[in-house]
Amino acid sequence: MTQEDVIPRLKKLMTERLRLAPERTDSLDPNSLLLKDGLGLDSLDCIELLLGIEDEFDLEFSEEQDGWMDSFSSLATLSQLVLHAKGESE
Repeated sequence: MTQEDVIPRLKKLMTERLRLAPERTDSLDPNSLLLKDGLGLDSLDCIELLLGIEDEFDLEFSEEQDGWMDSFSSLATLSQLVLHAKGESE
């Protein structure tokens, strides 16, 4: 699995779990900002998306894991979180 495999699935999760318009997620590039001044995701959106990621990629993240919100800064960093958790870091 590569970043190119993960990013489209993350975009689909954003449209399904966060109810974002497909036009908004389709136009995102890997370095598009997801939080605050970017796409505008907040902490609740990130938690919902994280739950979707766990389901989609058959992963489980620990609540005690520090710095997990940093992974939500862009699609690139979020895809790296998935790849790392699956043991397939690029």
